[in-house]
Amino acid sequence: MFFSAIDFGDGHKGKDIFGRIYEYFLSKFTEAEGKKGGEFYTPRSLTRLIVEILDVKEGRIFDPACGSGGFFISALKKHEREGREKAFLSIYGQESKEFVWKIAKMNLAIRGAEGDIRVGDSYHDDKFPDLRADYVVSNPPFNDSGWGKDKVKDNDPRFKYGIPPDNNGNYAWIQHYIYHLAPNGKAGFVMANGALSGGSIEGEIRKKIIEDDLVYGIIATPAKLFYTVSLPVSLWFLRKSKPDHMKGKVLFVYAKNMFKPISRRQVVFTDEHIKKMVEKFRMFEAGEDEKRIDEVGFAKVATIEDIRKNGYVLTPGRYVGIKLEDDGIPFEKKMEEYSQKLHLLLKEEEELTKKVQDVFKALGWEI
Repeated sequence: MFFSAIDFGDGHKGKDIFGRIYEYFLSKFTEAEGKKGGEFYTPRSLTRLIVEILDVKEGRIFDPACGSGGFFISALKKHEREGREKAFLSIYGQESKEFVWKIAKMNLAIRGAEGDIRVGDSYHDDKFPDLRADYVVSNPPFNDSGWGKDKVKDNDPRFKYGIPPDNNGNYAWIQHYIYHLAPNGKAGFVMANGALSGGSIEGEIRKKIIEDDLVYGIIATPAKLFYTVSLPVSLWFLRKSKPDHMKGKVLFVYAKNMFKPISRRQVVFTDEHIKKMVEKFRMFEAGEDEKRIDEVGFAKVATIEDIRKNGYVLTPGRYVGIKLEDDGIPFEKKMEEYSQKLHLLLKEEEELTKKVQDVFKALGWEI
């Protein structure tokens, strides 16, 4: 029996309740499995943020490392909130583990949705070679060592910018996403922070991707967003073709201070956090004055020339600047207080120096 055929009562709300239960047990299973569980479950505040920034609507959505299908669920929920028919969203996914593939299929079925999800290793057995998606979303394995560089065919069209070293597959994934984008497609994905900077071969690949003007947004996230990994990650946003007003520009967002703890080991983005980040992207995409978008310590629209000067490093902290806290005390008042404190410290130093001299003098030494 298909889950989509079960009568949960109260229309789609009943199925949504069952879906929430399923999600709850998925998250608990992930927690129990540790690192292994993190390979197939992406926290919902992350999938929702990426889906909202991409503004997923009708079209083809593709996740080549789909795990339990979390990005698809967030996209379907967005459709429900906005009153769109989920049938207008064509879902495509690939997952390397058959057990996890079954979880993803069930996750969709519970919500009365279908998708073309296939089992296979995306590195070397691309099940959708001809697919060009409107939205590519993903949370791939980070820093995958031994991903199989030696198995890449010489004529593989995906690796236009170069073949990454075998000890790190990050840029194999990034190029895979670019390859599968439609002419006006957008990609949003989770990536290890190491991909933002450094790496000789990776650095050259990153430089070419930046110079081809494919990157339009980078978000730095707080630590502990994942059940299984405490380190912070970055969120990347790419476009195959930018509107004229976005060409040569990248929006950097520093969100390391935006989080709500839900346990000792995990934090999440709240609705307000998501709304604030999405708003910056909407303003950027709408071509609003960059002075309105820029917010010291949080958001900055930088040019490719700015990025060149920074050695093609994409770390948001380099661009957004440091926010100075305003405590409401006038500058003149602060300087008066600082001057008084300095006067007292200098006087104290003078008294201590005199005491040290007296001690040495008593010992028969002059200083």
